[in-house]
Amino acid sequence: MGSVSETIQWNDWEAFCSVVEQGTFTAAAAALDCPKSRVSAAVIRLETAIGAKLLERTTRRMRLTDAGGAVYRDVAPLFARLREIRQETLAREERVQGMLRIATPYEFGAQQLGGVICRTLAAHPALDITVEIAQGLVDPIREGYDIAFVTVDTDLPDSGTIARRIWNVERGLVAAPSLAASLPAQIQPEDLSNMPTLATPGASVWEFSRDGRRIPVPIRPRMQTYNAELRMQAALAGLGIARVPMTAAETEIAQGRLVRVMPDYPLPPLRVFALLPDRRLQPRKVRAFMEAIESMMGAELDALGQ
Repeated sequence: MGSVSETIQWNDWEAFCSVVEQGTFTAAAAALDCPKSRVSAAVIRLETAIGAKLLERTTRRMRLTDAGGAVYRDVAPLFARLREIRQETLAREERVQGMLRIATPYEFGAQQLGGVICRTLAAHPALDITVEIAQGLVDPIREGYDIAFVTVDTDLPDSGTIARRIWNVERGLVAAPSLAASLPAQIQPEDLSNMPTLATPGASVWEFSRDGRRIPVPIRPRMQTYNAELRMQAALAGLGIARVPMTAAETEIAQGRLVRVMPDYPLPPLRVFALLPDRRLQPRKVRAFMEAIESMMGAELDALGQ
């Protein structure tokens, strides 16, 4: 167990300095926003801890002892510097600056984040951004990211992070016209079990919905990749039916190079979340980027009339 001198409270030092600077215990209590009795007790504790009288007090006046003067001259500049550091930190946090580390799945990063990143960098010259491609659930605290974007079609597991849902990605099935022509005229979800598919890694079941019913269908993918462009290339080559974000396939569909398969059986949307370290005060750079994301997503929803 430590000695008394090892357990001096920093608040006691601050209370002593405030009494000297304000001239009275009453004024010091007002400056510190605490009861006068607390200030008096703090000074007494400090005197006891260092074994020296710091203030001579009478009913009418108060003066520093020699020991008190020496202590004040040594300690007061330290508290002044701490206050300066606080102000400097607050001023720094008002600027969007420093390095922002982001993790994102490839598809979301390429299709949605690129524009936001460029606009944010242009708006804040003192900000740098590092973007790393990461699939699956990412722990931003353990892996040192300021923001980690994740895409899921199920609920997020509980974690020590803040999760903000920012986007839904519509998905659909597409195929080359040559392959689509060979499909049954009234194709049903169950038929996919015996057909070539192009999926993301680990996908062994595709789930559909119709009239409130959930329809899980086991699949055997010929190719698995997180890269939607690669899945579409394989689909364009007639190698299988691909599940892709519709925004990635809309140009190919408009040009007739791909066709929708079973559009009457909607797939659950891919939900995009931003995972943030659970901090009481988010850095200004994080807040600025999230504001830019929310502004962009809101503008896209307005354009779609949603």
